[in-house]
Amino acid sequence: MKVLIISFILCAAAATAQAGIIGHADELISSPPQYEFHYSVHDSHTGDVKDQFEHRRGEYVTGRYSLIEPDGHRRIVDYSSDPLLGFSAHVRREPISILSRH
Repeated sequence: MKVLIISFILCAAAATAQAGIIGHADELISSPPQYEFHYSVHDSHTGDVKDQFEHRRGEYVTGRYSLIEPDGHRRIVDYSSDPLLGFSAHVRREPISILSRH
């Protein structure tokens, strides 16, 4: 958990520096939002296995998340959002046995 928090803080700091957010408050409001993050959890004790990635540039967002469902399938959701098409998501399920072949 500590690694996850540290990774998130470092990513946020890097995104802030890259976006040039050091400046006046009016500059913060006028600059388009930009970020990217990723996290994953694999807890063999509880069986909690999940991950997520998201990328945003202005009004355009893309991402994916997955998790292991109680019935032994992995749910994978690819999603995107933009001003023209709005939010869309593609959901699929795969048995865990397929994942072990990769």
